[in-house]
Amino acid sequence: KFISDPTAAVAAILAGDVDVFGGFPAPEALEQIKADSRFQVIVGSSQGETVLAFNNGKAPLDNIKVREAVAHALDRKAIIDGAQFGYGTPIGSFYPPGDPAYVDLTAISNFDPEKSKALLAEAGLKDPTLSLKLPPASYARAAGPIIQQELANVGIKVEITNVEWADWLQNVFTNKDYDLTIVSHVEPNDFGVFARDDYYFNYHSDAYKKVIADLNATTDPAKQIALKQEAQKILANDFAAGFLFEFPNITVAAKELKGLWENAPI
Repeated sequence: KFISDPTAAVAAILAGDVDVFGGFPAPEALEQIKADSRFQVIVGSSQGETVLAFNNGKAPLDNIKVREAVAHALDRKAIIDGAQFGYGTPIGSFYPPGDPAYVDLTAISNFDPEKSKALLAEAGLKDPTLSLKLPPASYARAAGPIIQQELANVGIKVEITNVEWADWLQNVFTNKDYDLTIVSHVEPNDFGVFARDDYYFNYHSDAYKKVIADLNATTDPAKQIALKQEAQKILANDFAAGFLFEFPNITVAAKELKGLWENAPI
């Protein structure tokens, strides 16, 4: 069964209509489900880097100081608690925790509203306004207002527009008609998208392209790890996106079921 609505998902589990539900879409109901002896809740990690995507090629986000200002205005814990009920792992670049090459770079874009204000002043921006287009995913719609308030706290006005997936794919993803958007990128090992000139991030870095080209050309495991770590550092220091959290892999199942995956497979 495909059940995308969180309320319907909870109802299906509680009624016993579903024995196992992977990618459970209602983290707000997990405490209730955990308290019910009929069920087990398994929480692992997915391959989904959830980001506040920036249009790096469009003013004012083509200015690294503005991107950094936005990044330092984001309180990841507040976003994870408010939008995900505490489920999710903070990330500082576009790479999954748990991978052997992972580096924790969250300190580069730590929550520092005063630094955000100073950077906006250095960039010469006074009361900027940015558009935030939110696709239908529940994490995006829940995180949007939290981020809107966090950016308002440093002097950035955010205008939210809720869009359907067809609109998002055409206008945000294809036409790059946006300033900010929120989406979880679930494809494994997809950090190479930042090396694509036509990708919707509109991010262009010769240094990053070289790292990805070198990575694609080597079979040496040690070199691969070193290059993957260099790629993470370039994206973090360029503030190529607002890196939020790794999406959790939440499974709810009948208590007696065994052998279920904790983490989403690659």
